[in-house]
Amino acid sequence: MDKGYYIEENGEQKGPFTFEELIGTHIDLHTPVLSPQSEAWQDACDLPELFTYFEARGFVFPTEDNLASFWWRLLAYIIDYFILSFLSGLAFSFLATYGIKFNLQSYNDLLKLSLTQVLTIELIVSGILVIYNSVCEASPMKGSLGKKVCGLIVVDADGAGLTYLNALGRSAGKVVSISVFYLGFLSIFFTEHRQALHDYLAKTYVVKL
Repeated sequence: MDKGYYIEENGEQKGPFTFEELIGTHIDLHTPVLSPQSEAWQDACDLPELFTYFEARGFVFPTEDNLASFWWRLLAYIIDYFILSFLSGLAFSFLATYGIKFNLQSYNDLLKLSLTQVLTIELIVSGILVIYNSVCEASPMKGSLGKKVCGLIVVDADGAGLTYLNALGRSAGKVVSISVFYLGFLSIFFTEHRQALHDYLAKTYVVKL
């Protein structure tokens, strides 16, 4: 073949293109591309020379250099904890206007509640967490307010922002990570891509901008 780039669209091979012409075709992440430096077809997102092109379009590929550390993620979580506490307080105040009160003044008051009441509180708090995180992560922010403050975003393996369904699954997984005494977060220390349990389940990555 001539030296140049080839692409495949709708089963049809097109090319050769110079690099500038290749960019002009407005390829997407998974457009099959044959590079002059390779004998095998690859997805466009796997060609290093196209990283800058995709980053300019809002994609941030997770790499060893930009994966968020445990400590940045902890700081973001602490910020989100206060935000979620505020939102939970609003929710309980709203329920109180309808006569649904739990009379929680301190953690000791939890011991006075019935199992049904405790489970109800857990369900409400978990629901707020899931809605808050999934909405934020599926938005253009690509992360919670805490992550925004810390310069973190959540992306998929292609460096793209999450769909709402993927963000919802990740947020539900976070509830699991928390419910097992936060052990789900410890995997950040020893997994190759610094993924917490919920990241691993949702196939997502937290990167530092």
